[in-house]
Amino acid sequence: MKLKNKPVLLIVFTLGALLFATSALADIAHKDGYEQLKDGIKLTAASCSSQLDSFTMEMNFALKQNGQLLSADSETKKYDKIRQAVESISSQENPYSEPTPSYYYYSDPTTDIRYYPHRDDTYYVTEYNKSRDNPATFDNPFEEEVAVDVERIFDALIGSLRDHVVVTENADGSKEFSGSLSEVQIPALINALVSLEMKQQFRGQPYGQGGQMPDLAQDVYVKEINGSALINADGLLERILGTAVISGQDNQGITHELTVDILLELKDINNTTVVKPDLSGKNVVTEQGQTGSDKWDIANPQKFIGLYKNDIIIEEEGKFVKIGERHLEIVHIDQSSIAGRYEEHYKPGYERYADHKLDFTFEAKLENNHRDAQFTYTSSSGTKGNGSIYLDDYAAKINFWLNDLPFTSGTEKYDSVFNPVLD
Repeated sequence: MKLKNKPVLLIVFTLGALLFATSALADIAHKDGYEQLKDGIKLTAASCSSQLDSFTMEMNFALKQNGQLLSADSETKKYDKIRQAVESISSQENPYSEPTPSYYYYSDPTTDIRYYPHRDDTYYVTEYNKSRDNPATFDNPFEEEVAVDVERIFDALIGSLRDHVVVTENADGSKEFSGSLSEVQIPALINALVSLEMKQQFRGQPYGQGGQMPDLAQDVYVKEINGSALINADGLLERILGTAVISGQDNQGITHELTVDILLELKDINNTTVVKPDLSGKNVVTEQGQTGSDKWDIANPQKFIGLYKNDIIIEEEGKFVKIGERHLEIVHIDQSSIAGRYEEHYKPGYERYADHKLDFTFEAKLENNHRDAQFTYTSSSGTKGNGSIYLDDYAAKINFWLNDLPFTSGTEKYDSVFNPVLD
């Protein structure tokens, strides 16, 4: 889901802890509600990761200030492991931005398709030279190293809460969890964390032209939290809904209320189909992509053969002055090796700097996905040294770094970036 980073943090510090904490009240009152909910969440994550053939996730998020919408995000993401394909449709709305940003994404082992309907009518397609791993893979967050520690934190946060959740078992075997907390029931630690995060991270965050997060500087606390969840008869979490209201004052003493709503749903379990879109008659821009160990390989490395230059600059009488040029010529390159020549040329009147000029040839073995190489050199004057070269095909430049330069004047500036001479 393409949520802004700050609202995501807000979810973590409010709904993430508070909704889970609210649900945890069931454990304290009934000894099994908390564990039932945790088991449902864990089973759902594990099933999406390794057991379900297909499913659809819908996520909706809204942020309001004093009842006025600041931002609303939504995403529908479909996973089809049988066809090894994933599809996502997302949008972001705020009252200060037109048109509403939207985004379409499709991926299978050989193709990515991106479409930005709010921007243009072009489909951007990446075709891969080799089949990739199944892009419909769902990563289980409970298999992350920090998962156990995060769970312990949640467990500790709800230690003093009591009897505010209703757990209902339906006739079809599903279970519904619902509950709410008022400001006096919310642990002081959670309020302290939310207050710190609001003051440090959300101050003056813009939302379009004219809307922004208020600067909550004092008396920041969670006013209320409401949540509900549905676990189906198979033990899978189908829906979780939460609302948190955060109150605080700005530097002028004006009170603001921020409301965060989040809804996550799991739908069409083992009944989701993802079909590659037919782009016949559409505006399409196609590029070639690479995968795995080839991802960072350089297509057609011979394009780097040729002359590259940059300026030799010194600081003189409080100004930067060009006194010559560095020339780097690549004479040979393939997937495993590179060879070339480096020279320095000084302008008349600056011959004194030429006493330490370098002039050498080099050969090196390419490494690190065929972009990097280390080399040694011996200049025509007998000076020995070493350096490194990096081929940047994105910027169409070469980074050529020389170690232990024998400069006699600290005013000379060395630039490692060389630009191609194309004229």
